[in-house]
Amino acid sequence: MEIFAHRGASYGAPENTMSAFFLALQEGADGIELDVHLTKDGEVVVLHDETVDRTTDGRGWVKDLTWAEIRTLDAGGRFSDAFRGERIPRLADVLSWIRTTPLKLNIELKNGWVPYPDLEARVVTLLRQYDLVDRAILSSFNHDSLRLLAERFPDVRRAALYVARLYQPWNYSAALGGADHHPFYLSVTPEMVAGVKAHGFQVRPFTVDEPEHIRALQAIGADAVITNRPAEARAALV
Repeated sequence: MEIFAHRGASYGAPENTMSAFFLALQEGADGIELDVHLTKDGEVVVLHDETVDRTTDGRGWVKDLTWAEIRTLDAGGRFSDAFRGERIPRLADVLSWIRTTPLKLNIELKNGWVPYPDLEARVVTLLRQYDLVDRAILSSFNHDSLRLLAERFPDVRRAALYVARLYQPWNYSAALGGADHHPFYLSVTPEMVAGVKAHGFQVRPFTVDEPEHIRALQAIGADAVITNRPAEARAALV
């Protein structure tokens, strides 16, 4: 079972920063999960929230700020003084680094509240530029976005994020044009995992930090877990 570090190793470094991604690699993660938005001037940036308020010393919606404004923000000081001066990275910055590592990449498109024009195309263009399509999964809670990806970029692996259980989720995969499943871990059952995998799709639950939950998901055949604590997840595997 693979381990994806949720926003990087976000227990030990500021989420969605290069420090969190470096730590994930050090702690033995197989891949990293990160979130992307578009700035006012069309730069793909790595940040979870629609605003910069929670994780930086700035204020405002990402869609209303330019990259020149966002790049000056401190994205580490609120986590710890040790990370003061950490910056929000561009997706291009992460891809440039990750191509030098063996890591896989799960990019969550944060286009649920804010309908960013062409976010899908911009992300795929960057993946092609850095020759990382084969190592990437694009996921979203916005399943219209996944269907669009299937129609325009069928060679890019896709995954549906959701919280509640789906009825016959393998049929839902087909309706989306083919998609793996990234469900909330408490909604996962052995029958769900078996059915999804029997139809050729994968299951990677989020966000799983407790060793007993990780071992339980491994036992029923989950393909990966998305966790804040990659080192502890690695140690929990049997």
